[in-house]
Amino acid sequence: MFLTIIAFVFVLSVVVLVHEWGHFIVAKLNGIYVITFSIGFGPKILKFKLGETEYALSALPFGGYVKFAGESEEEAKDEEDDPEKDIPENRLYKNKNPFQRMSVVLAGPAMNAALAIVLYIMNIWVQGVFVRNPGDVVSEVVAGSPAAAAEFQVGDRIIEINGFSLKQGEEISDLVDYTEGVSSTFRFLRGADTLTAEVTPEWNEEAQRLTIGIFSGSRPLIGDVKKDSPAYNAGIRRGALVLAMNDTTVTTYLEMTEKIYSRNGIPIVFTWELDGEIHREEIVPGSMDAPSGGEKLDVIKVGAIGIGEYYEKQRVSFSTAVKYGTQAFSNLFLSIMSFLGKLVTGKATIRAVGGPIRVGVMAGDMIRWGFGYLLNFLAFFSMNLAIFNLLPVLPFDGGHFVIFVFEAVTGIKPGHKVQNIMSQIGFFILIALMAMILFLDLFNLIR
Repeated sequence: MFLTIIAFVFVLSVVVLVHEWGHFIVAKLNGIYVITFSIGFGPKILKFKLGETEYALSALPFGGYVKFAGESEEEAKDEEDDPEKDIPENRLYKNKNPFQRMSVVLAGPAMNAALAIVLYIMNIWVQGVFVRNPGDVVSEVVAGSPAAAAEFQVGDRIIEINGFSLKQGEEISDLVDYTEGVSSTFRFLRGADTLTAEVTPEWNEEAQRLTIGIFSGSRPLIGDVKKDSPAYNAGIRRGALVLAMNDTTVTTYLEMTEKIYSRNGIPIVFTWELDGEIHREEIVPGSMDAPSGGEKLDVIKVGAIGIGEYYEKQRVSFSTAVKYGTQAFSNLFLSIMSFLGKLVTGKATIRAVGGPIRVGVMAGDMIRWGFGYLLNFLAFFSMNLAIFNLLPVLPFDGGHFVIFVFEAVTGIKPGHKVQNIMSQIGFFILIALMAMILFLDLFNLIR
């Protein structure tokens, strides 16, 4: 629990601080008088003044805030008691033109988006790209296919195809010659025996292409193991090869995970090899949230023991890291927008939405997988916060942006009474939304 709290505070603090830093920097660039920049909320523990701005460390370490001079449109009731009375009028936030104020409110979400892409790029550059084991194990042989005629069996492990061995991340199909009438030579292991076979692809009407009739996967070799998980507590570590589950041979990693998913809370006896020794232990899969299949996206509970597929790290140049990191960021943005579209159209249930409790649980899970996983989750959460803050209602940045656009287009500046009403409506919507999300969090936690 302690580790989960630390991870949650770290994630929340970083994304909120980066968000507020964006507002702060752009406000300074626009000549706005910044009264306070605080790390945390509540009573100030430490504070110092640098130039015109007070920098503070506050008691509650959940993000931070920036206070501008002239944020409120309301006139001071007593000018003698007004702490901003000596600040030049042109330095007040409310007196800046709408385009300057637009840039300030958009800077927060923009910085969150920038944080996400920077984290992806740096994580890839420092750690490298993860390349899984080759899919060299036969998982299915199609009846009546060329592979069936060559007497391939489930569990055969391909050594070479046409004299070439499968590399990390490659599949059998990557090395097969799919020229009509041309055969490929296979060398493969079946138990302790090394066998060979010639396979000539044939036209498949359903697939509308030449095929040999083999489906394959990677061996059930374990990569990362989540700390404090059932697998970790049983002694499974990186590099372990799972041999059997309930005395039934396991041939591929996918086959193993499918069996684990279907046995949430049901004990499974695992047999695995690690460092030349055979281990056998009963493991009870815990519960994990996973997307459901079908037309409507939902969250279901599946079995999990806290293991990941084996991979190798390949270092890449910075330019390649930028390319892959940008792709990862683009995929994240598109997946979030796709989910929001499904949520609006009813193709996703509200149960798929997560709030602070789910964020905290996920942060705790990620730090137990490793710090690199936590940084990727930080990027994910930061991007979600950026999009969430663009909701076109007050008090979100998107709500302020809409007001400034209205002012820029019409030349009419809404008074403080109008903005107060809009803020009250927005806060009501926010509170209702937070209450609903908190209820869903609690429901997902206990179900």
